[in-house]
Amino acid sequence: MRPEAGAQLALKIDVDTHDGMAKGVPKLLEILGREGVKATFCLSFGPDNAGKAVFRLFKDPAFLKKMLRTGAPRLYGLRTVLSGTVLPPRPIASAFPELTKRIEDEGHEVIVHAWDHRKWQDKLAKMTDGEIADEFGMAFSAFVEIFKRQPEAVAAPGWQVTPQSLEVQDKLGIKYASDLREGEPCRLAANNTIFKTLEIPSTGPCIEELLTMGIRDEEPLLRALTKAAKTARYPVLPIHAEVEGGPFDSLFIKLIRGLKDLHDFVRLNDMASTLLKNEAPPIRRLSYIELPGRAGRVASSGDTLKALN
Repeated sequence: MRPEAGAQLALKIDVDTHDGMAKGVPKLLEILGREGVKATFCLSFGPDNAGKAVFRLFKDPAFLKKMLRTGAPRLYGLRTVLSGTVLPPRPIASAFPELTKRIEDEGHEVIVHAWDHRKWQDKLAKMTDGEIADEFGMAFSAFVEIFKRQPEAVAAPGWQVTPQSLEVQDKLGIKYASDLREGEPCRLAANNTIFKTLEIPSTGPCIEELLTMGIRDEEPLLRALTKAAKTARYPVLPIHAEVEGGPFDSLFIKLIRGLKDLHDFVRLNDMASTLLKNEAPPIRRLSYIELPGRAGRVASSGDTLKALN
């Protein structure tokens, strides 16, 4: 089913590394400005510990496969691959307050992605409520230091959440979260708790996942990236500053131009406003799914419990 002209589509741009912030964000701002498109930037504010992903290689053969097939050093750069291990971690968004403010000055949205992205993605399942609250607290404090106001939304690193993290998150007073992969916007239920925060999932694959699957040529990549935009009611395309703001910038431009005729590009905040005003998002059970080209499981939504009153 093709969307009607004027249907909303959001670009969710994750910024996970120092170089993604320093190099990828300016390039993406230039592209978005030239194309007249607005987006939501999900910023990691704390240390770039991307190099600590190496410890996962010894435990997860699928992750090793991903690193090899994506060509991680070329994709992310050697400095990032070694960050937090052989080389010291560098701060991400908190090191670039003027650039962070520039994102909003140019009409885009900034939300909180993480404090320590690698720590959250690898260790969330073992974190206590206090540790989870500390991660949110440090990221929120860095956001407030720059913008002098509280953030309105969050997006979990690596689409990793637990019932415990959702419970802590639900107390933050945010408008929405973008923590899930696949499915329609909803509220989540887990462990006999119904959470109040609206969830707006990412719908569709990332370039890195497609590379891991062996899809490397431009046309097949574009077809795979646009498929979800043509079928989801509220498509949210996951973008990474290190990738589309790096070696795949020309593909990103073609992706935007190919979707313009069928969609209005909006920020996630705009999509959330539409949903909260016009619809009653269903309540669905928290679930976890495996995705082609991705190591491990990510958070998603399962069975519908009841309509939202």
